[in-house]
Amino acid sequence: MLKKVTNRIYSWGFQERLTIILILFALIPLLIIQQMMMHFYENHIIAEASNSTLSVVKANNNVLEMFMDGVETTSQLMIDSEFYYDIFSNFKDMSIGDCLRSDRVISAEMAKQFSAQDEIYEAYLYTSKWIFGKDTGLMTTSIEGAQTAGFISAANQSNGLPRWITGYDYGKSIGSSYLMQKESYAWKYPLTMVRQMNFQYSSTGSYQKLSSDAEKPVLVVHILENSVRELYAGSISYEGSLYAVANSDGTIISSDNEKFPVGSHTQEEIFTHFGESGYLSCRLDQVPYLLCYDTISEKGLLSFAFVPMDILMKNTVAKTRQLQFICVISLILLSVLVAFLLSRTITKPINALITASRRVAGGNFSADTPVPHGRDFKLLTESFNHMETQIDRLIHENYEISLREKETQLMALSMQINPHFLYNTLNTINMLAIQNNDEETSELIVDLSEMLQYTFKNTSEKCTLADEIAWVSNYLDIMSRRYDNVFVTRMDIEEELVDCRVPKFLLQPLVENSILHGFSQRQEGGILTIRITRQEEDMIILVSDNGKGMDEAQLENYTDSLARDGHVGISNIHRRLSLLYGEHYKIQVKSEPEKGTRITIRIPCEFSV
Repeated sequence: MLKKVTNRIYSWGFQERLTIILILFALIPLLIIQQMMMHFYENHIIAEASNSTLSVVKANNNVLEMFMDGVETTSQLMIDSEFYYDIFSNFKDMSIGDCLRSDRVISAEMAKQFSAQDEIYEAYLYTSKWIFGKDTGLMTTSIEGAQTAGFISAANQSNGLPRWITGYDYGKSIGSSYLMQKESYAWKYPLTMVRQMNFQYSSTGSYQKLSSDAEKPVLVVHILENSVRELYAGSISYEGSLYAVANSDGTIISSDNEKFPVGSHTQEEIFTHFGESGYLSCRLDQVPYLLCYDTISEKGLLSFAFVPMDILMKNTVAKTRQLQFICVISLILLSVLVAFLLSRTITKPINALITASRRVAGGNFSADTPVPHGRDFKLLTESFNHMETQIDRLIHENYEISLREKETQLMALSMQINPHFLYNTLNTINMLAIQNNDEETSELIVDLSEMLQYTFKNTSEKCTLADEIAWVSNYLDIMSRRYDNVFVTRMDIEEELVDCRVPKFLLQPLVENSILHGFSQRQEGGILTIRITRQEEDMIILVSDNGKGMDEAQLENYTDSLARDGHVGISNIHRRLSLLYGEHYKIQVKSEPEKGTRITIRIPCEFSV
């Protein structure tokens, strides 16, 4: 079964296989990455939701604080009103009838001042003999009830500043047995602001306020808990979320759920964050929640919201799966498109290389395969073209070497004269020179004899440097006698190189060039220098003279002659070195008029085994 499946896969075309591979390589990592991202980004998701929920809690606190500040501002406007000052500056002299008449105008004025704040349920001005203000007939209490509730004493202790009383049972605080018997009623847990009203005003440069012995009324403003709840109701969009507000005693003063009933105390782990703002993960009845909290420090209130973790992650997971499905479909379509484009970019250069291989197999090494833009196939195609060029060059070089070998063989056949005949002849001439006391001629004949012996005894292409130096020394001896006192020779050869193998007759053309051309206009003082040194794995051969040299035009023409076989001796060296060492050699020529010429040759060191 496995073999059939394998054969089936092998039978697919390149494009089909590439498509399947791309789809697999796209989907498998996507699924793995999706799971890793879900785990990795869980904290990130919670943090984003936490910041979002915390911003809502802070916004709700801002609204609540602005509302409470509005009540305090209205009370300050009442204190600075000439209207209230005129009434209460003569309050101790007012009769019951005066209080009744004043109550009607005060109630109307207070109704206008608190008209923009619908959340205010009732507002009163308490005095020792009358209660003035807005009256719904529900929360009104007696002067004794206000004193029992502590409204009067709390206001007097605040020295004219507003004070908020929260988290208390209204029925119990005023001592109403009727309300205490009721399990619940709308104003059971109100938010109450009390303030001692020391009325004052300024007009045309004069400042007036109640005298120190005048009675200061106490303003009491009641706000129902459900009015506070409406300020944040529905602000947390997560299903199953809980929202509540607690005071500085840890008492819940407003809530939208039964887990935190109004009038109860918050858990210690919540109340410990009073005065702070932030979020954390916690458990409530063994259920994981996200807790976000923020404090209104000036009002002594802590608002907090609980968001179920499962609901929080549920929405995210659903969105992630939807996104995953879209990504999968997109990747499949993209894989098909990429597979088609990639197969074109791969098969086209391959087909071009196949065509080039057939051309090479037919003996055509033109190296004209088009080079694609892709880096890999560009390198491959350039290498293929370079290989063709190198093969073509090697074929031509081998062909030239083969021709030279044939020429050498023909020359050897045509020169099969017994060397002993030449040696005997030269010896006869040498004996005659000795008999005639011609020592100079005798020395020249000996030099020539040794040179011929060097030529005939070894027909190989290379010889040791020592043999080459000996041969060129004989040549220099002959030329120095011919050009008497024209030049002297200086040799500097590193001893370790004498056993190295070098091309035969390498130095003679260079030396001859210096003597015949460099010293052609000299009568004396010529210096011919031969220096052979080693640099790493190469041998450096320097032949220089202090002859007439060459100008730039002559030097350029001389250098060009190396490539086109224009100068017989030097171009011969160039061709031989190219055949023997390929690209691993270098010839450099430098020359200046009246200063001489320097020819440097670099070839690899080959030590005799």
